[in-house]
Amino acid sequence: MTRVSRLLQAMVIVTAATATSVPASAGAETGTFDVILRGFRAATMKYAARIEGDRYAVTGRIAPSGLIGAIADVSYKATSQGRQRGNGYLPFSFVEERKAPKGVSTATMSFKGGVPQVKQYNPPRSADPNAVDPRTQKGTVDPMTVIFASLRDQPRENACALNMSVFDGKRRSQVTLAKSTAENGEGKFNCSGEYRRIKGWSGEDMAERSRFPVQMTYQRQQN
Repeated sequence: MTRVSRLLQAMVIVTAATATSVPASAGAETGTFDVILRGFRAATMKYAARIEGDRYAVTGRIAPSGLIGAIADVSYKATSQGRQRGNGYLPFSFVEERKAPKGVSTATMSFKGGVPQVKQYNPPRSADPNAVDPRTQKGTVDPMTVIFASLRDQPRENACALNMSVFDGKRRSQVTLAKSTAENGEGKFNCSGEYRRIKGWSGEDMAERSRFPVQMTYQRQQN
């Protein structure tokens, strides 16, 4: 169950497909994505964002579906707020809630001068010898921010130019998108990239796999 809940949180950005993104109103946007694992629909991820000037506030929810939904009572919810300029994101706050068979846990993180500050874990997490010191993670963003940055509606020039360091309170990873293909007659184009575990995982997790290829397909809208 731990592996399933971690997957729903961190890997949605590399397994999302069959997406619908809808600008709800001026300054607002919503999106719904199916998470596909080995050809099967494993979960649904939804987000709702509000953009005012250079400020953003986004909430995402991930819930299992299909077979995983039948056997695993897990879900994930996160909210992030911050400032965005072009393809640069500076989060201010991050709150997450995980539901697992063992119960519900919450965590809160703020950012001061670009440095994450882990404020609260409930219930308290046990000491992890692999955990990364938040004080060394200046310039990182939270998981919800990188999901939003990857999946949101955006200008063509920003779509394949993503390079973000991510910190979830214990672990650091890297998400990159580049190498755009030419736009086809339907206005679609692909970006290739990578999700990479950097630090904070166990030796077993790193040996199992540390790099995951990413491919995003975008389609130009009327505007």
